[in-house]
This record gives sequence, structure tokens and C-alpha cells, in this order.
Amino acid sequence: MQRLSLLILFRDGFEDLTGLQAALAQYREALRQVSPNHLKFGAPAELDVQLASESDVPIESKEIAEFFPHKDGSAIALCNQRIELSWDMKADPGLITNLIGLVEPEVRHLVGKCWTFDPAGGSWL
Repeated sequence: MQRLSLLILFRDGFEDLTGLQAALAQYREALRQVSPNHLKFGAPAELDVQLASESDVPIESKEIAEFFPHKDGSAIALCNQRIELSWDMKADPGLITNLIGLVEPEVRHLVGKCWTFDPAGGSWL
């Protein structure tokens, strides 16, 4: 199964996805916790929401900021956390867009400044 993804990059803000899970619970969408750092959101289309804070995240953030210019490049290069949104390539694009439209603003509300990057397209959203 081929998957598509978006990366939401930010500096600090999450130890796990408990706060985001609570924020997403207000929507009438299926929501399941797989682990403290992994949620599944939506049905029938399902969006995987995974938090990463490993040591490679700052390195990846610097590389993304370097190779894909953005006016906030210096701040992006300092990001040490990332939420990856991923979904099955065959999922209904309208449903996935709606789910992303619910998750992304909630992340922004919880962490403040963040940037969304499409690694397949090499572009900022």
C-alpha cells in the first residue's frame, strides 16, 4: 500500500499526542490512539498522525530548510519536533483534505508557530 504524507515541523510543544487527541475529540470523526505518539483519525478514510522527536528530526529540519527555501528558513532549521500526517494513496482525497483541515489548525493552536511541508512535492503549504 503506497502512502502519501505531510510534515508539520515545530520547535517543542509535545511530549506525546494527548493534547492533540483531546482537541480532535470535539469533531465527529473516528479517533483511536495506537500509542502515545500515534493516532488514527477519521473513517472510512483514515489519517495517521505520528509525533517524532528523535535526534534525526533537527537534522531533517535543517536539510528541508536548506533545500526548500522559505522566508522563515532560519526558524524552520531549529525545529526539533515533527508530526507526520500520512494516508493511503487510494483514500478519497476530499475526505483526507477535510481531515488535514481539522488536524493542522489544532496543532498550530497547541504549539504556536509551525510549518507544513509536502515532501513528495517539495513544497510548503
